[in-house]
Amino acid sequence: IACVDKGVLNVLSGNRPHQGYVLRCGRLDFESISVLPHPGEDDSAPSVWLALDEVADPQNLGSLLRSAHFLGGGGAKVGILVCSKNSAPPSPVVSAASAGALELCEVYETSNLPRILKRAAEDGFRILGAAAEAPAGLTDADGNAITCTDLSSCVTKSDAPLVLVLGSEGHGLRNLVARACTGFVRIPGAAVPSAIDNDDADGLAPSAGVDSLNVGVTGAILLW
Repeated sequence: IACVDKGVLNVLSGNRPHQGYVLRCGRLDFESISVLPHPGEDDSAPSVWLALDEVADPQNLGSLLRSAHFLGGGGAKVGILVCSKNSAPPSPVVSAASAGALELCEVYETSNLPRILKRAAEDGFRILGAAAEAPAGLTDADGNAITCTDLSSCVTKSDAPLVLVLGSEGHGLRNLVARACTGFVRIPGAAVPSAIDNDDADGLAPSAGVDSLNVGVTGAILLW
């Protein structure tokens, strides 16, 4: 431990807020994984996973890690899976946004998210993608069309482990990732009086000007 003046701390932290402390440490890497462990075969395996499809904003990644750690009882019950490419890497920004959860959570990465999701579905996982609508023409094993369900109507299945899949900022789920999902869930916005379309059946329209939530907020709501 070395006691230095504030100027040295400012330089070491790149003039970012440091609260009077700077820790020099080694690089933090995410562990690669190709198959999600099933809780039925491994008692230590999480029963809920949060899969992030190319979430590139470090603030959003940090927020999601914080939510997963807090709502997962210290990170023990929620596994976290990210893409090895086009995703925010572990960094001081992610750590700060996660309130330190980055250093406490076990985060895994994969180079092929669609493949690992398909394998998880075959192993009995329920794969729920967060989306406004389900992709057209997508059907289940029985040939029935897969639809998108409001969160309030989504039925919890305690006998099946769950993977929640969140898409990137602005683009949502990639097509191959969406097609690996076994269902979809959305968080409906509050309806407001419509001043644009008076022919609307109930005179209501989605919240004007905002049609979705930040991915960090979406993840927290769905995990809760």
